Amino acid sequence: MTQFSHLLQACLLAACSSCAFTTEPLPLPASFYAMETAVDSAERQEAYLGLEVELNEPEDVFSLDAPPGVRVIAVAEKSPAAKAGFSVGDILLSFDGRPTDDPQRYRQLLAAIAQKKVVELEFQRGSEVFASSAELIMLSTSAARYLYHVDRGLLRAAFRDSKEGLPQVVEVAAASPLLDAGIVAGDVILLFQGEDPGSAAEFVRRVRLSVKPGDPLLFEVQSSNGAKHLVTTSAWSPGSVLTEIALWPLFSWQREIGADRGAFAIGTFILTDFFRYRRDGHESYYSILSLFTWERGELILEEAPAAVEWKP
Repeated sequence: MTQFSHLLQACLLAACSSCAFTTEPLPLPASFYAMETAVDSAERQEAYLGLEVELNEPEDVFSLDAPPGVRVIAVAEKSPAAKAGFSVGDILLSFDGRPTDDPQRYRQLLAAIAQKKVVELEFQRGSEVFASSAELIMLSTSAARYLYHVDRGLLRAAFRDSKEGLPQVVEVAAASPLLDAGIVAGDVILLFQGEDPGSAAEFVRRVRLSVKPGDPLLFEVQSSNGAKHLVTTSAWSPGSVLTEIALWPLFSWQREIGADRGAFAIGTFILTDFFRYRRDGHESYYSILSLFTWERGELILEEAPAAVEWKP
C-alpha cells in the first residue's frame, strides 16, 4: 500500500510539473488612444506676442525625451516678438519665468493674460541663450481654444490647463485609477513621474507614449486648498485572459488575443496528436492521429468583377 501511495504521489507530481498555462494582458481598444478634446470658438480678447511655435523635437528620432523649449517657426512682422529680437529657428525657453516645453503651454500662458503687459522672455539661438522683454498687445479673436483633453484609456479622466499652464483635473470617471489615489476634480498635476507634466495636451501625450496598462504612476498634486502631496497609483488595466493551458501528454489548448484563432489537442505524442482541432475564423480543421483529416468552413460569396471590353 505504501508503494502504491508513493507511485500515486510521483504520478501527481509529474502531472503537476508538466502542467503549464499562459496569460496575456488584454489590449486597450484602439479608440482609447485617440485624444478627445473640447473646444470653444467664442470671440474673446487674447494677448498677442506674434510667435508661431512647434514642439522642439529631439535630434534622435528614437528618443522619448523632449528637449526644453518650443521651436519658433514664424515671427509676425512688427509684432512684439519681432521687436524683442526673435527669429525663425530660435527656441523659446521661458515665458515670464514659466518654462515653455510644449506649444500648448505657451498658448495657455498667453490665454491666461487678461490685459496688456510686459513679459520677460528667454530664448536660445544656436549655443547662446538670450533674455529679452516684450510688451504684449490685446487682440480680438475667435480662433478655437482648447477647453480640456480626455484620456479614456489609462487615466480615464479629463484635463484642462490651469492659469500656470499645468494640467488640472476636470472630470474623473468612476473606474479611474486617480480616484484610488485620492485625486479629484480641481486638483493640479505639478509633477508626473518626477518631471514637469507640461500642458494638459502634452501631459496626455506623454501618458500615451510612456505608460502601459497597469504601470505604476507617481504624481505630485496640488489640491484646491493649496496643499501639495505625493500620490502613487497604477494605470488602468483591462486585466488578463488565459491564452494557453496544457497538461502533457493529456491535452493542450490555445487561443490568440485579437484574432479569431484557437487550437485544442487530446493525447499529445512526440510526432502527432490523438485528436487535434484548429480554428481560424470560419474555417475549422480536424485530425485523428494525422491519418484522418477533414475541414469545415463557411462559404463566402464573392461578386466577380464585371468584364470591360478594351479597345486600343
